[in-house]
Amino acid sequence: MKAKNVVVMGGTIFEPGNITPVGEFNCIADPNAAARVYALTSPNPASTMPPDPTLPDYPSKDQLGDRRLNVIMFPLDVTSLHVLRRDQVEAKTKPLIEKGSPLAEWVYAFLDATFKKSESLYHGQAGLGGGATYMCLHDVVCIWYALTSETQKEEWEIKRNEDIRVETQGQWTRGMCVVDRREMKMLDIDDAEGEVDGDPGGWLQRGKGNRLGRCVGTPGEKLLAPLLLHRVFG
Repeated sequence: MKAKNVVVMGGTIFEPGNITPVGEFNCIADPNAAARVYALTSPNPASTMPPDPTLPDYPSKDQLGDRRLNVIMFPLDVTSLHVLRRDQVEAKTKPLIEKGSPLAEWVYAFLDATFKKSESLYHGQAGLGGGATYMCLHDVVCIWYALTSETQKEEWEIKRNEDIRVETQGQWTRGMCVVDRREMKMLDIDDAEGEVDGDPGGWLQRGKGNRLGRCVGTPGEKLLAPLLLHRVFG
């Protein structure tokens, strides 16, 4: 537990997935790894550790003591709101390309291919017109947070101590981030070791479940793309 924070671009809570109806790419790529990292935020990691006989057991909660991994999750719900549009890229790169900038020519070439791919995959993208085709800045949002979370702390909204778990074995739900949306009271049990009647999975016990931070607000959805272009091209 030497890491101060782990910032994760992965998963989706309320928005559809981008690989399956409920699954985001990074969680589906290795759901066991995602589930195990998230489990290290738990008071009792074994309570959410995915069953995998090929991987070693986690330390017991007695061995861990008060140590917890501080994971801050950036799901599609927030990252998909931050986009870079074709017209923004063209406005920045075309004057530079005319002046002979190799950087602008290279950036425009691969982003143009990305925009065309988006048009082929998603309903509505091809018909946007006027350069409004866009790409989501998923990973860039995480980097933005890592660079500014201390200097702009009040501008980032992080919801703390959420029990978010990753489904590792579902036929249709592999990689899904599962949260408890029931309006049920927590049980008066702080540290149960076994299963409690009426609460399979330990969703209502304070001593079980994960404790993630989840980003729900950034300094501004429209600020990131211009900032990114400025940092690349000046």
